[in-house]
Order: sequence, then C-alpha cells, then structure tokens
Amino acid sequence: MLATALRLARNDLRLFFRDRTGVLLGFALPIALVTIFGFIMGAMGKRGAGGISAVDVAVLDEDVSPASAAFVQALKEGTTIRPELPEDGKPAPTRDELRKRVDEGDDNFALVIPKGFGDGAELVLMRDPGRELESRLVQVGLVTALFKVRGTDMALQMTRRSLHAAGIPPEWDARIQSLLMPFMAGMQSLFVDAKREAKPDAPPVEVAGGDPMQFIDHALPVSTEDIIPAGRDKLVGYYVSQSVSGMTVMMLLFTLTGAARSMISERDRGTLRRLLAAPMDPRSILLGKFLSGWALGMLLIVVLFAYASLIFHVDVLSRWGTLLLVSGATAAACTAFGVTIAAWAETDKQADGVSTLLILSMSAIGGAWIPTIAMPAAAQAAAHFTLTYWSLRGYQASLWYGQTWREATVLLPVGIVLAVAAALAVVAVLLFRRRYLAG
Repeated sequence: MLATALRLARNDLRLFFRDRTGVLLGFALPIALVTIFGFIMGAMGKRGAGGISAVDVAVLDEDVSPASAAFVQALKEGTTIRPELPEDGKPAPTRDELRKRVDEGDDNFALVIPKGFGDGAELVLMRDPGRELESRLVQVGLVTALFKVRGTDMALQMTRRSLHAAGIPPEWDARIQSLLMPFMAGMQSLFVDAKREAKPDAPPVEVAGGDPMQFIDHALPVSTEDIIPAGRDKLVGYYVSQSVSGMTVMMLLFTLTGAARSMISERDRGTLRRLLAAPMDPRSILLGKFLSGWALGMLLIVVLFAYASLIFHVDVLSRWGTLLLVSGATAAACTAFGVTIAAWAETDKQADGVSTLLILSMSAIGGAWIPTIAMPAAAQAAAHFTLTYWSLRGYQASLWYGQTWREATVLLPVGIVLAVAAALAVVAVLLFRRRYLAG
C-alpha cells in the first residue's frame, strides 16, 4: 500500500511541476502577499519618510503674523500634517469655501488660523467626523506645532482648558494660573535637566492611565467644527462603508473571474471547438461570456448591498441611481478582467495563480482591507493604478459624501473604471484571437 501511495504521490508531483507557469505563480502569490503586507504593516508604526503618510489639511491664515508664519512652518516640519496653502498669486479661500470643500469631500480637514492667533486666539478645525484615524493624526500634529511655537504657555493653556472641561468654572482662571505657575516653572527646569542629561538609549515616556487622546480632545485650544454632508447616513461609519465597498469589489473580481474561466473548461472538453465550427461570428463567444459575467456581477452587487443595508444600515435606496452607475462600471471592469485572464491562461492552475495574485494585491494596495491613510506614501501612489482604488472612490463618493452621478467626484472614478474595462476588453479580444483563432 505504501509503495502504491508513493507512486501516486510522485505522479501527482510530476503533473504539478509540469505546468511551469502555474508552479511559478503558486510560489509567487505567497511571496507577493508577504512582501505587500510586510511593507504596509511595517510602516504603520512609523512616522516620516517611508512611514504613515501625513494627513492633508487645507490651511487658511487669517492672522498673517510672525506667530502664524512660525506655526505654519512648525506644521510643515511635523510628520503627521501636510499643510496645503494657497499657491503664490492666488487668493486665499474663505471660510465658507473651505467649509464647502469639506462638505463635498474635496478636503477632509481645513484649519483656520484666526486673527489674534499671536495673542492666544483658538484655531478653528473643520473636519469630516468620520475620518477618526486621520483626526487623531491631525490632533497630534497640532499639539506638536503649538508646543513648538508657544512653549510652556501652551501647557498652561491646555491644562486650563482640561480643568474647565472637568467642571472648574472659567471665572477661576486667575486661581488656576497662580497654582500652576510654580508647577510649570518646576516642570520647565525638569525638561531642561532631562535634555542636558538625556541618554540615547533611554526608554520613551509613557502616559499612565486612561486614553491620552481624551485629554487632548478637551485640552487642545482648537474649536472643532464637524461637517456632515447632507444625506449622509449617520448610522454607518466611514470605515464600515469602505469595508462594504471594498469587499464587494474584491468578491466581484473573484466571482467573475471564476465564471469567465469556464471558457478554459469548455476548451478542454471540446465544447469551444464545436462552437468555433458553428456558422457564427467567433467574437460572439467572447461577448457572450462578457454579458453573462456582467449580469452575474450586477446580481451579486444587488445581493451584497441589500445585505449591507439590512445588517449595517447602509443607505442604498436614497442613492440607488448613483450606485447603479458605479456598480455597472465596476461589474464591466471586473468581467473584462476575468475574461482577459481566461483568454490568456493555458491551464486552470495558471488562471488561479495569476488571478488570485492580482486580485489580492489590488485589494490590499487599493484600500479594500486597510485604509490608504495607514499605508506608506509609495503604497498610496501605487493604489492609483488599481481597479479597486477607483471603484472605492466612486462608491465612497456616493455612500459617504452623498454625491450624485452628476458630480465630478463620481464621474471621474467611473470614467477611469470604464476606461480600464475597455482596455481589458481589447486585450481579451487580442488574446482570444491568438489563443483560439490563429491557425
């Protein structure tokens, strides 16, 4: 029995390694995934070059003073905020224009440096409240920049605000300051001594007890204005809508690629040969695969979004027209992708290997699994070359920002997805002619 089992095993291994392209793809898939996730996850705990990218924040400087200029410079020198200022020669936007840009999703954050900033006036931060991860990064950047330009005065101001939030009335500011000034002087001397005696291998200081970000929420001298676009479903968060969209696109790619691969089985069984011998245009075979795949994809999208509407309260019905447009384009691109793979592959193993490699890579880099803000700059740049990224842009413009199909935020990603579908369709036709019609 053992000798028979060994012969069968040897035969299976010989058959496996006979398809050299399939074997290569079988090993390339895990190597590629380890590389992608190692690159992304390794950067999530870092800052600066190669780490998590800074958050874009539109900045309006109404103070136009040396203090505000120093603050903007401190923001530029930080690692969590990338300030966006008006270009030279162009007028600065107004607060209403910034508010509109956040409302429409063109910017997620806008910072106003008001008049009197040099005398202690509070900053104004307009934000999309759903971008929680980015909000924390922005808070860290603001704290760092404010401490750099205000020094110990910033610590006094944050302590005063946190005491107000805890219940101490603002009228007691003089008492608070009289109690804190000796403490602040002592703390400043401690920092001076620590800097003088600092050791390069000293462990970082940890905040004991509680969430340090809660303290920052109350203490940061920033007036926060949450801007929620009209029509947004308040029951669903940004990352829920992103996950629903991302998983929909990924499963669509897997399902439609599997459906298109039936062409390989039909070829191996001889069915495709009989169809080619029939009195009809051979291109109708490829078109039929595309139409059936597109219809299956639309059905799958309807089912997935209906489920998401029931379980996660994703508002689908109020924006069905826009979602239908984005879904139609996405289904066309995913179907074209599957048909292209089927026309290229010589065996099922090759089709499995290359499709799985491409789908998982596009899903990881394109933001289906991890928000792109958590990725290094190189990965964010690469995301723009994936089908997943642009499909998610279209879905999020509708699901999260409430945009309609008439808006550029929807039309641009839809146009790019349709262009990808057309390009893949042309490639599929060329491969089909070479693989099945030549000779």
